[in-house]
Order: sequence, then structure tokens, then C-alpha cells
Amino acid sequence: MRAMLVRLICCAVLMTLAEVAYAQATTPPNDPPVIPPDTAKLSLVGSVQPEYPPLAKAARIAGIVHASIVIDETGSVKDIKLISGHPVLAPAALEAIRKWKYKPFQVDGRITAVQTEVEVSIPPNITQSEIDRERKFQDAYWENERAGRDALEKGDLVTAASKLQSAQAAAEERGDDKWLELCDVLTMLGDIGERQKSYSNAETLLRRSLQIHEKHQRPDEAEIAGSEFNLAALYVQMQRFSEAEPLLLDACRIWELRIADTPVPEARASYGRHLALSYIATARIAAESNHWADAQSRCRKAVTFSEQWPTQDQVAAIKRACDSLMDGH
Repeated sequence: MRAMLVRLICCAVLMTLAEVAYAQATTPPNDPPVIPPDTAKLSLVGSVQPEYPPLAKAARIAGIVHASIVIDETGSVKDIKLISGHPVLAPAALEAIRKWKYKPFQVDGRITAVQTEVEVSIPPNITQSEIDRERKFQDAYWENERAGRDALEKGDLVTAASKLQSAQAAAEERGDDKWLELCDVLTMLGDIGERQKSYSNAETLLRRSLQIHEKHQRPDEAEIAGSEFNLAALYVQMQRFSEAEPLLLDACRIWELRIADTPVPEARASYGRHLALSYIATARIAAESNHWADAQSRCRKAVTFSEQWPTQDQVAAIKRACDSLMDGH
């Protein structure tokens, strides 16, 4: 679940940046005067420290969020634009900065709105060396991770692999502090290996991602189920069904626990989709071994959980797959 939230937050930040960029491109060039950050800081009369997001705290994510702001004539923060910062930390930081208060600024003897840049650290007690390390990581990791993800979505596997390997190196340099980011790029690199039919390399990457998740998370976390599913899907592709089956069944166990305790529709749909696909896969494996009772039971579960999907076409596809499988018996 934490990895899913990281991605959702990352997408929200990127959408915000796109909206701001469009607004800037269509706004007439009449910007307020720019005040150096150190000068603006002298006029700061009230600041709010961001809350440490629980997900960031659990994953030991810390760092600096850098933003550009417009301070209006009353000294309130009017507009804010993210410049850099971890997607998990950025929303909390921006929300806190919006509440900051400054003494009104004068330019040429007239009170006016101004522009400046601000930074805030989460948590507040990190040292300068830690800040520098985090900034270096952010610069190296996120640019390459996003470029690699975009290239992967476009099918440019060579570029994707190059960018993601750079992101991998940045995460590995930070060790356990960046395990979640490391798992993310390992999974994408595993996907590239599978698409290139470099199955041995893909297995090494996906197994390592699973092992890191198991090291840092409870055994019933949704991310572990996702890692098991990814590795099992590779084993199915390699026709190593006996290794795929226990991974898929354990993933189903975890997702059933998670779907029972979440009211969030998007999460239920995601868990339902993975449960339906996993149970169909294990039903086929059971049928191949002539374990028809297991195949039938798993088909029923696949249909049940497919109903969490948002469209009836997806439910119908699962039902057809089950009917086709059981007709063979």
C-alpha cells in the first residue's frame, strides 16, 4: 500500500507542476519583484513546520523541499510552486509554507507583492550533511526515475534501462534509507528484462525487490503481495509453474486481508484486479495438474473478486476465462 501511495502522490505532484507551468506560460509578464531568499527570511514573522507524513516516516524518507513563492502586500503566501523535493514530502511541505507569514515588503518606498524562494526540511532536525546527501540523492534519483518510467511506457527499453540503472545506483548509495525507491526501480528493471526475454536477469532483480520488501515490511503488506505477483508472473512466462503457484497463493492471502480492511474504492479495485488475475493463473496451474477441484474453487474466487473492477467487460472476461478452463474438464 505504501508504494501505491508513493506513486499516487508522485502523480499528483507532477500534475500540479504541469498546471503551474501552463499558467506561467499564459500569464502576462508582470511578475512581482524578486527578493533574495536570505533577505526575505529576515522578514519572516511566523512559520509552520510541516508534519512528517506517516508514509515518509515509516520509509525513513527525509529531505528538503524547495519552493518558489509569491508574498502578497499583507505578507501572506499567495502563490507557491514546487521546485524540487521528494513527492512523499512535498504536499506536507507546501501546505505548511502556505501558512507562513511575513512582514509586508517595500520596494522603492511602496508596499508590494514580491517573489522569493524557500526551503523546508522534513524532519526539522536533520543535519546539513544529511540535507546535502538528500539533495544529491533527489537530483540523481528522481530525474532518472521519471525519465526511465516515461521511456518504459513508450517502449524505449534501452533508454529506460539506462535511466533506471542510474536511479538504482543513487538509491543503493543511500542503503536502507532508500529501500522503497530501490524496490521501485528494481521492479521496472525486472520488467525490462522480462520484455527482452532476459529471464535470468529479470528473476534476479524481481527476487531482490521481494527480499528487500520482506526485510522492511510486515509479511501481510500489500507491497509484498505485489512483489510476489511480479515474480510469479515471470515464472509463469518461463513455465516454472511449481514456483509461481505458491507465490500467487500467498499474494492472494495478503490481498484478501487488505481488501477486507480498506474502504478506498481505488484500492479495492486494484486488489480485486490482482486477486482475479492471480486466482485465474492458479486455477490454470491446478488444471494442468488435473486438480480440478482446486481449479474450480479458484475460478469461483477469481469471478468474485473481479467484481471489484470498475467495468463489467473485465468481469465478463474473467467469467469467460473460467468457463473456458472448466469446459476442458
